[in-house]
Amino acid sequence: MPKPMFYNKLLLIPLIILLLLAGTNRNDERISEPSARADSTRLKKAMASFKLEPGLRIELIAAEPLVVDPVALAFDEKRRMYVVEDRGYPDPAEGGSPTTLGRIALLEDKDGDGKYDHRSEFATGLTYPNGLLVWKGGVFVTCAPDIYYMKDTDGDGVADIRQVVLTGFSNKQTAQIRVSHPTLGLDGKVYVTSGLNSGEVRSPLYPDRPAVSFAPADGRFDPETFEFETTGGRSQFGLTFDAYGRRFGCSNRHPVRQIVLEPWHLRRNPYLLFTETIENVSKVEAEAAVFPISGAITSADFIPRLIGLSHTGTFTSASGVMMYNGTGLTAAHRGNVFICESAQNLVQRQIVSPKGVSFQSELPYKGREFLSSTDEWFRPVFLQHGPEGALYIADMHRKVIDHPSYVPEEARGGLDFESGKTDGRIYRVIRESFKDKSPVGLASFGSVKQLVSALQSPEEWERQTAHRLLLENRDQAAVPFLKQAVISSKFPESRLRALWILESYKASDPKTLQVALADKDAGVREQAVLLAGNAYSSHPELLSFLTAAAHDPAARVRFTSALVLGSVEGSRATSALCSIAARDGADRWVRAAVLSGIGNRLPEFLAAFRAQPKPDPVAFSAVMQDLGQLFGNGASFADCRILLKDMIENHGDYGWRISTTLGLAEGVSRRTGLPSSEDGILFSLLGENAQVSEKQQLNKFITEVASRAGNPALGTRSRISATALLGYTPFDKSLKVLQKLMDARNPAELQLETVSALARLGDVRGGVYLTQKNIWSNYTPRVKSAVIAAMVSSPAFINVLFGTIEKQVISAAEISSMDRQRLMKNKDEAISARAQELFRELEGGGRMKVYQDYRSILTSTADAKSGKAVFTRACSACHTYAGSGGKVGPDLTGVRNQPADALLLHILVPNYEVLPAYQAVSVETNDGRSLSGWLMAESDNSLTLKTAFGTQESILRKNIKTLSNSGLSLMPEGLEQTMTRDELAQLIAFLKAGS
Repeated sequence: MPKPMFYNKLLLIPLIILLLLAGTNRNDERISEPSARADSTRLKKAMASFKLEPGLRIELIAAEPLVVDPVALAFDEKRRMYVVEDRGYPDPAEGGSPTTLGRIALLEDKDGDGKYDHRSEFATGLTYPNGLLVWKGGVFVTCAPDIYYMKDTDGDGVADIRQVVLTGFSNKQTAQIRVSHPTLGLDGKVYVTSGLNSGEVRSPLYPDRPAVSFAPADGRFDPETFEFETTGGRSQFGLTFDAYGRRFGCSNRHPVRQIVLEPWHLRRNPYLLFTETIENVSKVEAEAAVFPISGAITSADFIPRLIGLSHTGTFTSASGVMMYNGTGLTAAHRGNVFICESAQNLVQRQIVSPKGVSFQSELPYKGREFLSSTDEWFRPVFLQHGPEGALYIADMHRKVIDHPSYVPEEARGGLDFESGKTDGRIYRVIRESFKDKSPVGLASFGSVKQLVSALQSPEEWERQTAHRLLLENRDQAAVPFLKQAVISSKFPESRLRALWILESYKASDPKTLQVALADKDAGVREQAVLLAGNAYSSHPELLSFLTAAAHDPAARVRFTSALVLGSVEGSRATSALCSIAARDGADRWVRAAVLSGIGNRLPEFLAAFRAQPKPDPVAFSAVMQDLGQLFGNGASFADCRILLKDMIENHGDYGWRISTTLGLAEGVSRRTGLPSSEDGILFSLLGENAQVSEKQQLNKFITEVASRAGNPALGTRSRISATALLGYTPFDKSLKVLQKLMDARNPAELQLETVSALARLGDVRGGVYLTQKNIWSNYTPRVKSAVIAAMVSSPAFINVLFGTIEKQVISAAEISSMDRQRLMKNKDEAISARAQELFRELEGGGRMKVYQDYRSILTSTADAKSGKAVFTRACSACHTYAGSGGKVGPDLTGVRNQPADALLLHILVPNYEVLPAYQAVSVETNDGRSLSGWLMAESDNSLTLKTAFGTQESILRKNIKTLSNSGLSLMPEGLEQTMTRDELAQLIAFLKAGS
């Protein structure tokens, strides 16, 4: 296969190199100078390059040769600093033998001037270490595939204990996306990020214990027993807790993400389709703006395989996310989140505020950053609390931070991945008026009373350190002091920590918990609810306090009580869950929390929920729809029938009755064992032996549903629910209104739901109607994509689709390659033969020839403004550009730096290179449906696909007949058949022009 022009020609490579080196102001003298003193010209120049938020100052506390390539750091109780040095980075691209240059350094400030001046080689010979946690005089170190425990027992500064405590974390991906960030939680467990990787984790110390096998997911382990389990979240290189123990992570283009739910919550209810655990707190991807001053151009901007994933001026390498709660900055900075962006030489600050039961974050100012540098060698990768409440920053300090695996092979030789491998900086940021105190560690605190006193310090680092030391020694003499701290400590963070340490000591008692449950601070009450839930089985008298928490004024407390009460049996717990659902059920996280705990009490919950006085109308409708779906997924058909009869005979508001019936129909339709009916699933459920009056009642209900779907005076949300329900009714009764709903004057969301309803009905006449030539030409790109997806996924529509292609109403090129291949391999020989005839040319392997034939358009002058209309027509259904369009495929806002040749290749040959995140998964369900999309989320019980027309489809795993990942893109090949050569040139010019 001939390679595209941008791979074959060397002209582009010097361009990439020049752009990456532009503005560096450096020369080879830097590389030949391995040491640097604090007053050296190099370091003075580096310090002068910073632009810091007014009122603050930045200080250098360690530099090469004392520290090299720091990627993580932590302080022990003696104020000594352990530093992870990833000197071997980058690991070899495309395999190769790993180096063993990684080290752990132990730095000390011997003269007490606040600058580190002594180094011990604590551990050497590591491959690519990337994280550590101080524990019992030593450190845990993440270095995939292993987590080590290392300790110096003879005082020489060198670890003589070096033990693998966990192994099996995947190290098949590049070094920067592996297990990292061991972080001690309030619960005494050590949390780690997955690096977006999988694993099969076991402890060599416990060979009889089964391995924990998992897809990409974060995890945690007990530092005493080394029992490992997966948690919610899929973080890359960043993990942090806020002051109240809520966990946050990040990935390259998602700066701040909260882990809202855990897998052990979701797995309680096998019928729950909800799969998500993460909420984006910050803006993400193209909206996650940064304001660099270095003029840095990331190499990813020029890499064809990363089209749509990397954008200068937005986060491309978010890492080291940290919730700051120290005193070294100002009061306004406490509770803020800070994120490193190494590719663009800055650290960003965001202000966090509540949003429902989760959070949102915003920039405190526009057009500038908390810390930025004109020095393109400044590579901040990690942030940490430390002594005196300062914000500590690890600067890996490299000329090129990108991994060579993400650079075209032909360009790698011209990029300098070596310069900086002898450099490294660690800084601290403090307020301008800050004055150093006499350096005091906690090592001299010999009594538990002193440690509990330190736990009540205003300084976060001292609280963290005291917490760790109290967990390490577990001296029961601390218990009375801890209980007193819960009652009287000035700081809520201290009261909270004391409460959790008592839990770790197994010394928590109802009286202390009751004090905490009544704490004036909502964050303390929130955690007290969790702990009371743990204690409930031994102290059932706590139930009244748990149910009272369901009425707490704070949304997070109510949410937490829902998580706890979901594991508590009995009518009082059920009633409290109903109260939460009636008040907060409009929030999807609250619904998931409540419904995850009612799998074995659906009828009881339904009855109690229906009896709630004055529920929030939106919450009530949303919960009833989900309840209907739960019944449909898992309740007996008899219970489902009772619910259906109740809905059609009830005289309550049609809105929630329709929502409930819709959920019920969705659930039941996925199951087998129910006798079929020509009139649809609702009549099947009602049963052959239903009374005439019951059938009349159902017909009357359906008539009202159709009326509401077609009523423009109702809100769009209400009409969408009614339209969706029509997809489970008799075709002849619903077709007329569904045809009217396809009118382009209706909202797009309503048209999309109508397409789905016609597909669910599965009547050939629906497919014929959707593809009539006069109607087809009126569809918007998004609606057209939905119709195509419906035609290829519904067995009844496939032959109709073939006919429209033969009549040239629909172009074969508009069908994705994955769907074309699936149809060509269909088990039905007639379908397979017809598909092969229609798609032979497109699937004949000649796409590279098409690309070669079209390269000539790149030499012509094209009008970028005209290209906007082409983008809107041909691309906007799936792709966003400058804030407009769909979100199925990558955001194309930042592709202007891509070579025009690369854009042409990926437009004409979309399967040339498909990133794993956008590879299509094909699912065949037990009820005969075929669904395609990329995997959004999954839980133990279900998975969620993002389809080609932007909708989400959740599927219970037990309903999956087959699942396959073709490695192909959802984007159809043959796009050139939908536009002229001039229009294709205009499209590329538009994308190259920039937003």
